[in-house]
Amino acid sequence: MMGEPTVSLNERILLSLLKLGTPQIDRHGIAQDAQLPPEVVGTALRQLADDHLLQLDEDTVRVSPAQRLDLAVLALHRGADIERVCRSLGWQAFEDLVALMLEANGFSTQKHYRFKTSRRRFEIDVLGLKKPLVLLIECKRWARSWQRAATMKIVEQQLTRTTAFVNEFHAARRPLGLHGWRDAWVLPLILTLSETPVKTHQQVPVIPIFYLHAFLVDEIYAHLDEAAFHLVGDEAAT
Repeated sequence: MMGEPTVSLNERILLSLLKLGTPQIDRHGIAQDAQLPPEVVGTALRQLADDHLLQLDEDTVRVSPAQRLDLAVLALHRGADIERVCRSLGWQAFEDLVALMLEANGFSTQKHYRFKTSRRRFEIDVLGLKKPLVLLIECKRWARSWQRAATMKIVEQQLTRTTAFVNEFHAARRPLGLHGWRDAWVLPLILTLSETPVKTHQQVPVIPIFYLHAFLVDEIYAHLDEAAFHLVGDEAAT
């Protein structure tokens, strides 16, 4: 391991911190998981503590939930594979990372957005808002073995949620802070940890998380012509 660059070692330490995940971690456990000498780990941990990304008390490392997310972002900035970062974070933090990526691209977000119709209750994993876009994101921790039929079923379930959201959109505009919007494009998305056999189904993009930034920056507006729903302000309610 001595020939690896320092940044690679730091990535391994960051991934071990994320994977071990408990609020209180033994420094030697990090060294064992990262397969690095304790003195190398100790130097890296002291630097992270100086940067306020964790608390270090002799051999005990304490990481708050907010710091854990910051560590994930740092790992990504240092070139760590986004899928490995998400798997190390765990399911709830995966949704946190999705929200963080949206916010970095100018969206406001709401996680676990709940609403109800006269017949059912619904929940959106992550709601992304950036005038005139409303993104309804379903986060799926799919394995590579998932088949086309399973992917299509999840897309169809998301379309059911989207239809319900559109029908309730005008009642939700003020609580969501959208009362000043004249037009709104509502676009359902499926976000996964890895590639799936289906890229789109019924005009719904199915996107691996490592592709989300490129989609938001370069491609999302190209999907407006294909979006499942297009609302035009108050006129859509008439």
